[in-house]
Amino acid sequence: MIRWGILGLGRAANSFANAIKELDNAKLVSTASLSKNKNLIFAKKFNISKDNQFNSYEDLINSKSIDAIYIATLNNTHANLIIKIAKANKGILCEKPLALNNDELKQVFDQLKKTRVFFLENIAYRAHPQTIEIINQILNNEIGNVTKIETSFGFKVNQILKLKLGHRLFNKKFGGGAINDIGCYPVSLAILLARLFQDKNKDVSYNIVDSHSIKNFRGTDDESILKISFHNLFEAELEISIKKNLTKPTIIYGSKGKIIISNPWLPNNESTIELVSTKNNFKRNIQSKYTVYANTIKDASDQIQQKKYHCEFPKMTWEDSIICSKILTDWKGHFFKDY
Repeated sequence: MIRWGILGLGRAANSFANAIKELDNAKLVSTASLSKNKNLIFAKKFNISKDNQFNSYEDLINSKSIDAIYIATLNNTHANLIIKIAKANKGILCEKPLALNNDELKQVFDQLKKTRVFFLENIAYRAHPQTIEIINQILNNEIGNVTKIETSFGFKVNQILKLKLGHRLFNKKFGGGAINDIGCYPVSLAILLARLFQDKNKDVSYNIVDSHSIKNFRGTDDESILKISFHNLFEAELEISIKKNLTKPTIIYGSKGKIIISNPWLPNNESTIELVSTKNNFKRNIQSKYTVYANTIKDASDQIQQKKYHCEFPKMTWEDSIICSKILTDWKGHFFKDY
């Protein structure tokens, strides 16, 4: 049984705390928040003992009552916290993005490679059986060679949150903006598909073909489109937004057909994948014993129990997190010289 602590008690932390209840190999035992009131409310909701409620991140990191920590804090704090937790020799599951620029990325992985603690970036769809099924269909040559991907992720923030002017999603200081917050989803899918045809332990070769972004008055991006090519493989068209709902399905085109994915990022018992090809045609739902977040927590806990320091592909490997972060930094670099 892996004993987990959480840093930061916002929406993501609530999702984690609900998901971990599904598992028998992991338990939430500790929390830390800079807000004492948030800590008390969260602890009451999820039955956290008073001794395991901390108002300092460092106190939880150094606690002997936990084996692993889920980082659910503001984007701009992730890299520094990863380094501190690694030095404390505890397993790490970190909300995306793991870093905001290449300097932070290098510092994080220099430390992780030194201490060899478990680390996983929480891009949860990668651990879901739906993703495995898509990979299997491609490897079985059901659609031939992948030629193009069209994928998007977008939501209208005002429908979900009662925004204040300084909300983290629009605040440059906190690592806000669409690319920082959700760009990892379409980018990581493109990387996953490229990995199927390249050495999984080497860098993925890519080239940014074109990009467009809508910048707000606070200096962050609300919407962005990226066209990226993976050398000698395929081109991907990626769209993200935190100002409007993007409901188009993800489509993976091949030389012999295509795969249509209704809900690639948060698959559930109603999500479908549809295969249309010269060999076969079907539309099916891929069932999972666990919800999408619980799958990831389970996999992370299994690896920590086995004293491994990363998950295996198609989950987010260290190599995939590194290349994903580099692409996001290049994407931002097309619009923001200092971002």
